[in-house]
Amino acid sequence: MDLNKNAQRRLRRTHDGRMIGGVCSGVARYFDVDANLVRLGLAVFTLFGGAGVAAYIVAWILIPDEGAPTSIGEDFVKKAQENQGVQDAVQRAKDKLNKVRS
Repeated sequence: MDLNKNAQRRLRRTHDGRMIGGVCSGVARYFDVDANLVRLGLAVFTLFGGAGVAAYIVAWILIPDEGAPTSIGEDFVKKAQENQGVQDAVQRAKDKLNKVRS
């Protein structure tokens, strides 16, 4: 087992083998399996309960794109933290919540 290979391995949405957002191909590369198996598993989850679509969307938001330092979700949170209007809205919500609790 090559320890350097495992130390460098990161979960990323890939560009090669991408069909929609690169989630399935990225997960397949990370776990060293065929991307079609991951897609098949996602399709089964979608057909039996609909969780596959939700899982794909969450993964697309949380898993960074290949070559990008951060994910879409991280970028969104960072921009929201820097936006004064968002900070004011959060503070007002906290104040109202504290007022209801007391």
